[in-house]
Amino acid sequence: MKQLIKIIKGSFVGMGSILPGISGSMIAAILKIYQELITALNDFTKHPFQALKSVWEYIVGVIIGIGFGFLFIKIFLDALPIPFTLLFIGFILGAIPGIIKELQSKKYHYSQFIVMILMMLMMIGFLFIQEGSSTTGTWVYYLVIFLIGVIFAAALITPGLSGATMLLALGFFQILIDLGDDIIRAFLTLNFTEIAPYIPMLLLLLLGAVVGLIGMGKIMYQLLTHFKSHFYFGVLGIVIVSPFNILFTLQQDTENNVFQTTWYIWLLGALFFVLGVYLTHIITVKGQKVEEIL
Repeated sequence: MKQLIKIIKGSFVGMGSILPGISGSMIAAILKIYQELITALNDFTKHPFQALKSVWEYIVGVIIGIGFGFLFIKIFLDALPIPFTLLFIGFILGAIPGIIKELQSKKYHYSQFIVMILMMLMMIGFLFIQEGSSTTGTWVYYLVIFLIGVIFAAALITPGLSGATMLLALGFFQILIDLGDDIIRAFLTLNFTEIAPYIPMLLLLLLGAVVGLIGMGKIMYQLLTHFKSHFYFGVLGIVIVSPFNILFTLQQDTENNVFQTTWYIWLLGALFFVLGVYLTHIITVKGQKVEEIL
């Protein structure tokens, strides 16, 4: 049961990692598994096998979540963009009480609130990121692919920094979605010949991701070790603003004005929002109690 809960938590992190406007690392912080992941990542260069053993359930969950996202989330968002967007907003906002609990202290410092405000401003700044364009087939293109892997990995473990949003800014998000969808579908149908053309780009992405994870992981480990309260104040600021980023991204990606959608779609969205809040409560509160018992 304890392992299943960890896999479920990891799957939410994986799904959040590929959704524009949502940060997988923010979800990890919400679910209170971020410290474990960063500690394992920091220890990986010294004790790789022990580090992997300590978080293998989360890794399996992340892989499942990413795979699920590539196959289904795009379809769901195309079919019912508002309800599924509100589901994730509910999932994020439902964690605010848990974050506030982490911030309870007899004494606060003004620097903590400055960090929260800066994180809120950073999230607002992401609203102005626009999708770019890219030229394929050159060595510069493959160099950029490697850098995309670095940036995406760094965003993956930096709360509030959406890797998918960064890929949108650089014009590579659709490439990533198509690549992942093609590979997973080819794997499920055992048609591996279709994967071959993507292997060089996939390897460069993975190499860049490893470099980004190890480098940024050590930085985040130091922050959590020495500035834990500041870290959670920053996460709170990110969580407060992120729903606006998500709705803004939804409007950008939808041809019609989402705010002129029929009332029953918004009613369904409200139900999904409540479901998201409830899921957060189940995973963070009840899941935590189960882990303590086990």
